[in-house]
Amino acid sequence: MKQILSVIDGISEWSGKIVSFLIVFIMAILLYEVAMRFVFNAPTNWAHELTLHMFGFLSVLSGAYVLRYDQHVKIDIFYNFFPPRGRAIIDSFTYLVFFLFVGLLLWHSTTIALWSIKLGQTVSPSPWGSPLWPTKSAVPVAALFLLLQGIAQFIRVLTFAVTGKELT
Repeated sequence: MKQILSVIDGISEWSGKIVSFLIVFIMAILLYEVAMRFVFNAPTNWAHELTLHMFGFLSVLSGAYVLRYDQHVKIDIFYNFFPPRGRAIIDSFTYLVFFLFVGLLLWHSTTIALWSIKLGQTVSPSPWGSPLWPTKSAVPVAALFLLLQGIAQFIRVLTFAVTGKELT
């Protein structure tokens, strides 16, 4: 079991670190756009749109990495009053809602991504007409990674809720 959890954690770690490099590319493209626009008076018609797509990748694909380190936003007004095992019991139940949401996200986003690929969908009111299928395809991949990491986290909190021992 620990080996499976380690593989899932590795996938989340890998995807988070790879995606984090998009920040550097986004900054470089925006710096290029600012220089072209304000120094050379020759703005591009692609830089803003490309950075929006890249930020979309960054936003969705970082979810599993954030979940791995338990850094998603929580409303912990009452949560912190419970002992660790009580929090694990609460988390066990909330993960059931999480699985419902992520399962629906995976199913629906896969349908949308496949349609986008089939239609060769692009951004229509745009001079560049960038393809949308890469960005739309990132959502089901992100949902799959999030689902895998959610399963790993659920196994950990359920084990702790039942046995009182952490499964690392």
